[in-house]
Amino acid sequence: MEKRTKEQRLDQNRTPYLDAYVSYLDSDPTCFDVPGHKRGHFETDLSRKLSPLFANDDVNAPYGMDNLAYPKTVIKEAEELMAQAMHADHCFFSVNGTTGGILAAFLGCLNEKDKVILPGNVHKSVINGLILSGAVPVFVSPQIDERLGVAAGVRTQDYIRAMDENKDAKAVFVINPTYFGVTSDLKRIVREAHRRKMIVICDEAHGSNFYFSDELPVSAMDAMADITSVSFHKNSGSLTQSSCLLVKGKNVNLLDVKKALNMLTSTSPNAILLCSLDAARKEMALRGKEIIHHDIEMAEKARKEINQIQGLYCYGEEYIDKENGKYDIDKTKLVIEVTGLGKYGYEAYKELRSLYNIQAELGEVNVILILVGPGTRNQDIDYLISSLKDYSRRNYGLHNRRKFPHRDFHYPKTACYPREGYDAPYKIIPLKDSVGEISAETVMAYPPGIPLILPGEVFDKKILDMIEFYHKEGGEILKETTIGKIKVIDQKLWHRKKES
Repeated sequence: MEKRTKEQRLDQNRTPYLDAYVSYLDSDPTCFDVPGHKRGHFETDLSRKLSPLFANDDVNAPYGMDNLAYPKTVIKEAEELMAQAMHADHCFFSVNGTTGGILAAFLGCLNEKDKVILPGNVHKSVINGLILSGAVPVFVSPQIDERLGVAAGVRTQDYIRAMDENKDAKAVFVINPTYFGVTSDLKRIVREAHRRKMIVICDEAHGSNFYFSDELPVSAMDAMADITSVSFHKNSGSLTQSSCLLVKGKNVNLLDVKKALNMLTSTSPNAILLCSLDAARKEMALRGKEIIHHDIEMAEKARKEINQIQGLYCYGEEYIDKENGKYDIDKTKLVIEVTGLGKYGYEAYKELRSLYNIQAELGEVNVILILVGPGTRNQDIDYLISSLKDYSRRNYGLHNRRKFPHRDFHYPKTACYPREGYDAPYKIIPLKDSVGEISAETVMAYPPGIPLILPGEVFDKKILDMIEFYHKEGGEILKETTIGKIKVIDQKLWHRKKES
């Protein structure tokens, strides 16, 4: 057999893992391996109420299907194809979401006491990365949009100031983009970090579409960042929980990253998730530019129409302020302010679902978020617009006197680093009695999963007020303890432990 050339091997028309998977299913083997349902011969309500195919197509890692922990054949080739499609030198598939990739990036790149510069509005997975690695955070504040009540990007000068004040920092962490589609000046941040011998780690949970269109902000790999975790499922059509970890250049030790991934990843990865990465990559690599152009056209149509509806505002390119943390935006995201209707975003989010059967991505305090993606249809946009018009007719002018509180984006005082706070002896007390106590857990508002307080930070009244506000207005507060309780450091035991 003639040996395949590299060019043939990297043909983006290929789906090596998916093809091997289908071939295995077509062979109809008699199964004595896991999973125990034996390709659906054990029926449950899953197969009866959804589809028997869910179980029939669910296999583990049979002969010929490669091994995610040590890929040598079809998974290796599928990862190489993804790396090429996303302008990376290396790609590792993740079936543990972008969270798994971020954790692996922290464990693979940072050691205990290593400093990392990062925004104050990071996702909870980043905090968990700090806890697991023992790295020391140096927080920089994102710019806050008072009108919309959300955090934007971090100004380049604030990143540079943090780098100059922490010359011993090992890494800089950048969100590209925020949940609401806003980016910082990633290219310049990378250049400044590399000039100071710092690596750049990125969270691209909401940025996979950046790799397939020049109409969207620059991707982490094109900006020459060192490592980035990308949710392929959020914007590019693979199945939920499927992501990839991308590496570029020589600043990251691949063996350390792979070691971390293998420690965090199941030895029984879901084959269907891996297939979905292979299949979605092919479509985006071959047709992504066209697909995203259509997504942008639909989003721009919606944006124009929404801004003509009383009580609503949806920002576009006028929102960009390159000097103040809004370097660029993802035009496929519709961030819609609803306070002009006398509504909190939480209310609008729920009422769009109950009244019109529209499932938005999230409701925040002042806004709702609508995502336009590869599966969005023209008729979906038309229905969204007509529904919002009706929603405005129902509400505009009825609640104009409602007062919306000023939200203070507040960062509490730090008593110790997250890992130390997490590992410290703790006690559980009423939340109302926590002022002055040091948190032993992460408390966050979800969505979007951004922490209000971290292990090692000190509770103050502003934090309690924020938690109460989210509870009252319909936001979900995520923490380890039950409602009304909180886990705090038992300072007597803690000091004794430190002294010993």
